[in-house]
Amino acid sequence: MGEASAESQPAADDPGPTAAAETPAPTVGEGPTGVPAGSTTRPEIVDVWSRTQPKYRIRAIVLLLVNLLLYCGLCVFTHWLHFAKPFEFSLSSYLAPARFWGAQTQSLNDFITYPINVEQTPVHGVVLGLLLAAMVAVPIVVSILYRFVSAVLFVAAVLVFAHMPGMAVTLAGSCILASVRPFRMSFRFGSALLGMLPVVLYLYLATRGETDQLVSYASPTEASLLAAPWVLTILAACVMTGIVLLISRLVNYRPGGVAPVVAVMFTAPLILFHAKVGPDEVAYRVLEAEYGPHSRRFEPVEPAQDTSQKISALIQQIAVGTMKGTPFGPYHPDFLDLWGGNIDALKRPLWTRLLAEFLANRTDAYEACKRFIADHPHSRHVPNVYYIQGRILDTRLDRRKFMQNPPRRELYSNFPHVQSAPAWSPLFTQYPQSPLSIAAGLRLAQLHLRRGEIDQALERLSAVRQRGTATLDQLSTTQPARGLLHAAPPESSLEFQPKPCLFEAQRLHELVTANRDDPRYGSRPLEELAALDPHRAQFHRQLLRLAARYPDSLLYDNLVVLWAGTLPDQQLRAEKLEACTRRFPSGDALPEAMFRLAELEIQTLGSEDEARRASGIERMRELATHFPGTCWGQVAAERLEPLEPRAEPATTRAVKP
Repeated sequence: MGEASAESQPAADDPGPTAAAETPAPTVGEGPTGVPAGSTTRPEIVDVWSRTQPKYRIRAIVLLLVNLLLYCGLCVFTHWLHFAKPFEFSLSSYLAPARFWGAQTQSLNDFITYPINVEQTPVHGVVLGLLLAAMVAVPIVVSILYRFVSAVLFVAAVLVFAHMPGMAVTLAGSCILASVRPFRMSFRFGSALLGMLPVVLYLYLATRGETDQLVSYASPTEASLLAAPWVLTILAACVMTGIVLLISRLVNYRPGGVAPVVAVMFTAPLILFHAKVGPDEVAYRVLEAEYGPHSRRFEPVEPAQDTSQKISALIQQIAVGTMKGTPFGPYHPDFLDLWGGNIDALKRPLWTRLLAEFLANRTDAYEACKRFIADHPHSRHVPNVYYIQGRILDTRLDRRKFMQNPPRRELYSNFPHVQSAPAWSPLFTQYPQSPLSIAAGLRLAQLHLRRGEIDQALERLSAVRQRGTATLDQLSTTQPARGLLHAAPPESSLEFQPKPCLFEAQRLHELVTANRDDPRYGSRPLEELAALDPHRAQFHRQLLRLAARYPDSLLYDNLVVLWAGTLPDQQLRAEKLEACTRRFPSGDALPEAMFRLAELEIQTLGSEDEARRASGIERMRELATHFPGTCWGQVAAERLEPLEPRAEPATTRAVKP
């Protein structure tokens, strides 16, 4: 409850609940608390401040300050959970949460999706629910037991340290309803429940985006899971408030009995977080958001609008530097000369600057991964971090895509960099049970092959195929539903798909096995092929030169088929692939030539030519029948499953009399 009523008088020294009936009133002078002599009415104790003796006042002030410090720590912890940094006092950090309009409006849904998503770590929803419950309950309890003025300090802590202006304003209103006349009640828990009403309204409004974020990205079941923390917040806050008020009444509002109970409310979410979630979870989720496969810095294909804006800004900088700061507009003659008259001279510095920016981001990501592994060597996310680190080191900018019109910023990571081996090696050897080790083994095999280490490459590829098959079998088996608060597998947020890696491992294994023992050249053709980056502009010419260098090698047919498959013109590509099927009727490159030709006929050339499409389906069927043990035959069988129903009517009509 709030302030003591006007008719209430200060209490005597520590009376119990029945002390007024057992202790005679003083008859001479004044009592120890200032009660007039001869008075037979004992004062009513309504809150902590009702005890006016110095020892109670000092104890109440000290314990209130202790609770305030703990509450400030709770607010700092809340800010750290959401922004991964404990302190921030910039003006923008206060203005951004106070904005309630526009696309950048922040909501409480951000707490349950970043940095830790409660779908990945459901127990974190319990932590958030208890955390906000303590944040809500403590100021309301303080306003009832220590009066509204004392609660103002706690409300200010929410604003200053938690950076939640909406919550601070709401709690101020809640404290007024719970402790200030004419709203307060003699039934104190009723006052606390009245103070909860603004909080309920705030949670409802602060968890609804412009298009209702919960519905926009979640199924009804998932939306219920995402809404659970806020329901828990209200229920837990009511329970916490009721327990504190009950214990306070039982100890007759002694400060020594009230403050420790309030302190327990702070520790519950902290203990649960460290026991079931851990600081490494926050650190990893931030790292994944900044540098993972879905981050803006390393997204495979940057939106065209973002690329255009970036290039426009760089053009401005380069043009200003070229013209020594001379003002210009889009029709300035020097600008037109720079853009239209010598476009290659403009593209080169643009490419250089974009590349420098990309390399700086890659360095930052590499260092961030190193720090995480050093700080959290036993975290369940260490395999993920090795995977992110290796993938980033393998990532390159595609120069061909940038130089075309319109320019595009695209990244690729399927051609391993020699510097990524220290990241892939521990992932493959130390974490064999992780599905991510499949990617690690494939990249290591590619690097071994590039160095001419054929046996090591085959060993890695065999291990990849074994692990990949086990992983696919496990995924195809019906798994028991995980518990409500059971965390998802750590690699699930990366959305790693093992099938492409398994296919590439099988393809390489078949290629190396069939062409490793060349009687004249040994493994040199395989080494040189492995060193060619398929994303380089001169890749198809390099294949031709390599084929011309080894015309009588075992790998020659594979080089020609691969070259035919890289031709940009579709009609010419189909002609060359069909010629390869006739020229190499018995080589190990035949299945690849058949598959690439059939895929081209079905997807592109057959879109307007049903006969060509039927020919491609028939070729795919022949491949699956005659080469079932090869990677190309297996993928052909998979492609036929959705195609066969459509091909059946044409076949049926053909056999009808």
